[in-house]
Parts: sequence; C-alpha cells; structure tokens
Amino acid sequence: MAEIITGPFHMDEQGFLATIEELIERFDGYSSGKYLAELGKIHDEYGEIGSLSLFDEKVCELGKELFCSTSWVANLAWAMISFDYDLVEHDANFLDGCRNIVRKYGMSVWLYEMINDASIAVALQRPSSRMPFQIGLTYTKDVFRRSKKKGGKYATSKKKRLACMAEYLQEVYWLAAYSLLRWGEEEPRAADVALMVLGYGGIGMCMLRDDPKVVDSGCDEDFSYRNLCDHLRDLRIQADLDYACNADLAESMLLEYPACMDARYLYDAGKIVEAYRALWNKQTESASQIMERVYQKGAYQVTDIWEDPLYLHDLALSLLGAVGSRPLTEGFRTRDDKMFQQGVESLRRTTESVKGMGLAMTLGGYIYFPEPESRDDALFAPRKEKRRLMDACNGLGDLSAMVALYRFPRDIESLRATRALLAHDAKGYIDLMGPYMGSADETGGNEGRPVSIGD
Repeated sequence: MAEIITGPFHMDEQGFLATIEELIERFDGYSSGKYLAELGKIHDEYGEIGSLSLFDEKVCELGKELFCSTSWVANLAWAMISFDYDLVEHDANFLDGCRNIVRKYGMSVWLYEMINDASIAVALQRPSSRMPFQIGLTYTKDVFRRSKKKGGKYATSKKKRLACMAEYLQEVYWLAAYSLLRWGEEEPRAADVALMVLGYGGIGMCMLRDDPKVVDSGCDEDFSYRNLCDHLRDLRIQADLDYACNADLAESMLLEYPACMDARYLYDAGKIVEAYRALWNKQTESASQIMERVYQKGAYQVTDIWEDPLYLHDLALSLLGAVGSRPLTEGFRTRDDKMFQQGVESLRRTTESVKGMGLAMTLGGYIYFPEPESRDDALFAPRKEKRRLMDACNGLGDLSAMVALYRFPRDIESLRATRALLAHDAKGYIDLMGPYMGSADETGGNEGRPVSIGD
C-alpha cells in the first residue's frame, strides 16, 4: 500500500488571485455601468452611427486562463455584448465569490465547494447561484422558470432540469481538473486528483480532503475514498507488471517514447474487447457495485486483472474517456450487444488512428479537426442538430484529456500538454507535443504491429 500524502495542496494561489483581480478590474467597467454611460454619451453626441462595441477581448483571455473552456467564459463574453445588467451583475458576483474564497481559504476549498455545490444542485434539482446563466445551448433561467399558470411549479420538464444540472456538474468537474493542472504544477497529487475528478467525479472531489484546509472548512471527515483510490492504483500497477512480463512483447519493451506509449495503447485496446467477450456469458458484478464494496470494506485480491470488471472499466476510461467508453462499458454491464458493438467500433477507429499517426497526434486531432467545421455548423444548425454537434465536440475533448492523463508521462511538459487538451488549445498542444508527432514510421513504428479489435 502506497504511503498516503496529506497536507496542504501546493497551488499557485497568488498567481490565481493576481489573474482574477485583473479580470475583475477590467470587468468592473461593465458591472459599474461606466462603459454603458460612455456608450450613451457617444450616442447623445453623434446619434445613431452604426454598431458600437466596447467588447474587451482581454476579459475573455483572462476568463479562459481561469475557467478553461467552460461556460463561464462564454457568459462573460455574452454579458459584454448584451449589456444586460442582470447578466453582468451575475458574472461580477461569481468572480467576487471565487476570489474571496480562494483568498480566505485557498484553492482546494474553492474547488471542493464548487463541486459540492454542483452535486447538491443535481440532487435537489435546484439552480445554484454559482451556475452560469447559460450552459452550452441552455439558458438556465428559462429551464428553472416557474409558471403562474401551473401554480408556481416549474414550466419545464423534470428531464430538462436534470439534464441542465448534470451539464453544470460536468462543467465543474472540467473546471476542477483544469485548475489542478494549471495552478498545481508544483503539487505532485494534482494530476491524480484531476484524473479522478474527470473519471470518477465525486471520488476526485473527496481526494481534496487530503488537504487539511478542506477538512477544517467543515466537510465530512470520511476518508473511505482512499480504499478505492489505493485499489485502483494497485490494479494499474498489476496491469503494468502483466504487460512487462508478457514474453511476446519483448520488442515493445525496447521502443522509445512515444512509440512505447502507442504500443501499450494498441495492446490494451485489443485485450479489453477480448476480455469483455470472455466474460460476456458469465455472471459478474458491475464496476459500480465493486467500487461501492471497495469504498466501504477495502481492497480485494485480484488473481487475473482481465477477469476483473473494475479494472476493465478503468482501462476503458484510459482508452476512450468517460463519454466515449460508455457504449463499451454499459453495453457489457447490460449485455446489450448492439451498444457494445458501437463501443467496439469507436475503439477500432481510435486504434486505427493511433496505429497510423501515434497517440500524441491522434489526441491533438480530436481538439483540432472538429473545431472549424463542427462548431461553425452548430451555430447555424437546427436546435436538436446543434445539440448533437456540440456534444460530439465536447465528447472528443473529454476523450483526449482523459486518455492523456492516463497515458502520458507525468513530467511538466506532458502535463501542460494535457492542460492544453482540456482547454481545447490546439496551438499550445502542438507547441508542446509537436516533436513527438508524425507518422508511425517517423516516431518508431506501429505500422505492421498486429492489432485486432472486434474480430
């Protein structure tokens, strides 16, 4: 069992505070009404002379530095464009709240409270004051509007409210993972917590309790999550040993980075489908049932990782991300062959890309290639199609970031590249990973390496 590291998380809180102070100062022109008064003065002096704009690009730049590619950044932009005072005030209050909590308690407490707040909102189906007024394509005020005709009940369906809350929680997970990587470069636990936040949600939030400041803030002093985190780490180590001891892989052991990373991805992709099919007609516990048992009672002995549903679930996350792996893992759990085959096909496509271009370029492609076409298409598409296109882009971002957290080394350059994937920053990613990109022949050779997915 690995030694448990406790103590305050070493986050660059001064850097965060300096950035948010600058953002608040620039946004103050909107929240104080100063810019609106300036527009009024210009209008009075010169009359209607066309569109006037005091849009501050620096606000969006600082917003993205703080809040990644989440809806809070888009909300800042919309508030500046619309000059709707309610929206401006909402954003100003959110920024003040973030600054005040980090200044008083630290970033670990802020992130813990953000995730906890979103989790409570989901449980109660009740909007939070920290929630963006628009999440993706959803205007939250409309979703939670109450109708006088319905006696004060919500005007929208429970399904819509739940979907809105779930999207809010996912955005908070994304923000937390980014913040840990952006402001926690000197914290050795940051990448592990970021991975668990994206892959396991609330378990990642609980890991922030390793910081005494979070416990001192009044959270639940339950540390059972360590059972699950330790067990997952042991399963991954066992898988590494299994890979290293496989005599058929002697050639792979001699490959240099990044070809060794590509070879491991191809190996795991082939093995997971084979393992799921071997278990298909057997009665097995679900991954969630096993996680609950480990959480409560501790680790169990695993003789063969390829027969362990929890390890296979974790491996699926490392291959396709949380969203992309769902057809594979849910198809197996429910023994839904059609859904499972969709997951196999998705894995096959990704594997072919890794085989031809390498993992580094494949992940970069997921944030680079969808952007110009799919997002532009989404702007002008019918609402249902717009939702599908946006979900597709976000799903690819989820895939790339999670796979990188699982499979890239933990040196500072690789973690910065992972952060660029989280932020959909294609240029930043290429600047960092460009030397490792190229065809399989250029990077060490996966061409000719046998891989069988779904045969």
